[in-house]
Amino acid sequence: MTMTKSTASAPRAQATKVSAKAKAKANAPVQQTKAPAAAPLSPIEVARQNVQAKADAGVGVTLHTSGKPIKGLSSEPVVAKPQRKMLRVIDKIIGHPGKGNCIKRFHLYKEGMTLLDCKVTEGLTPSDVTFYAELGYLTLRDATDAEYDAAVKAWEAKGKATEATAQAA
Repeated sequence: MTMTKSTASAPRAQATKVSAKAKAKANAPVQQTKAPAAAPLSPIEVARQNVQAKADAGVGVTLHTSGKPIKGLSSEPVVAKPQRKMLRVIDKIIGHPGKGNCIKRFHLYKEGMTLLDCKVTEGLTPSDVTFYAELGYLTLRDATDAEYDAAVKAWEAKGKATEATAQAA
């Protein structure tokens, strides 16, 4: 059986007609409607929504292969046990010379704040505080035993409360 030129090219011609229709449809202008303006979300809220959406879809982003939650990917961040160095307190603010050396954030730090407070507060970093302390702009004091014990007890109580709510759900 031999094919003639005319019968062999017929399916190809139909395929180009279909693809031409598809191209025309794809290139046609689409009337777009504006979505209602919603309040902008912070980056952490967007990340939490993404993690929750993936968890709802059954994608294992929050659980390790052992079944335990991964700290950085859980919907609620897991707070590590307080360490003595993170409980150091800003004792006295001496002052900033007025230019350079992270002047834009210096006014955000207050006496009595711990490095842990700086870590969990948006816009503050504990490395700024230690940098300022090295330069002599402020002084840090170590946490007392009572402050450390209170922080550990609060952390343990919070952990037990979240475990109880997780088991109840």
